[in-house]
Amino acid sequence: MLVRIFWFLLLFPSFLFSQTFTPEIYDSKSKSKVELSSIIEKAKDADVIIFGEEHNDKVGHAWKLEAFKRLTSTYSTLLSLEMLEKDQQRSVDEYCKGEITERGFLNSGKFWPNYQTDYHPMVSFAKEKNLPVLAANAPRKYVNLVSHQGLDSLYKIRSPFLPPRYTYNLFRQKEYEELLSAMIAEHSPTGFTPDKQKFIDAQYVWDASMADSIAEAYFLLKRKIVHVNGRFHSDRSLGLTYRLKQMGLNVLTVSIFPSEEGKSFQEEDWKLADFLVITERKPVP
Repeated sequence: MLVRIFWFLLLFPSFLFSQTFTPEIYDSKSKSKVELSSIIEKAKDADVIIFGEEHNDKVGHAWKLEAFKRLTSTYSTLLSLEMLEKDQQRSVDEYCKGEITERGFLNSGKFWPNYQTDYHPMVSFAKEKNLPVLAANAPRKYVNLVSHQGLDSLYKIRSPFLPPRYTYNLFRQKEYEELLSAMIAEHSPTGFTPDKQKFIDAQYVWDASMADSIAEAYFLLKRKIVHVNGRFHSDRSLGLTYRLKQMGLNVLTVSIFPSEEGKSFQEEDWKLADFLVITERKPVP
């Protein structure tokens, strides 16, 4: 009996592994299933590689780390994160240079609730390989100000952690704003009507800030930038993707998300990004 239990314990990890879903990668241009090597090869001509994710996708987080490692082993790269804000850059630099401890860094400010488990591994890997890490986003306090008081409130503020003022209204897109409006309508609580324009302007502040951070880092350091953000910022060549392309950068987009079991791609799905990564097949509700 003890022998059988012993062998079960030895085999148990491999049993679990056999039940684990392996992310599926699709090339949107050829509409075919490919390997990670296809993304690595296509990144050759890109200045910026955007990983558009769903923030609660555990499988997606693990896949991004592996993809980042592969890109780093092939090209000179830099890691950029929506999840880190510009006023955190000094602490990020101190941590990556070994000037402060990991504990000191994680206690240095307020991070996303899942930062330590889902994003810090990428930052730690970048530190290990002596790669720059970019805190790309605008401080949340400024975005919150716009969502409550409007864009005019931000014009009164002078801060090194904000992009140039003129960028907020630059590169606006009708289709993007229509998608944002639909999202407001879908997710707003019953009886609550947010100010749609303020919400849209707050989104533009996020996009403008990340675009400004990425473009400045690229032209200064001449490294391929691997950037991680919520996929709404980059899908369909809208938002951040559109801004970076208008700024003269060659952008490769990857949209990473779980899908329903048995669901096939529709024509619109192929327009989400250059590559689609399905991280899980969920049962149909």
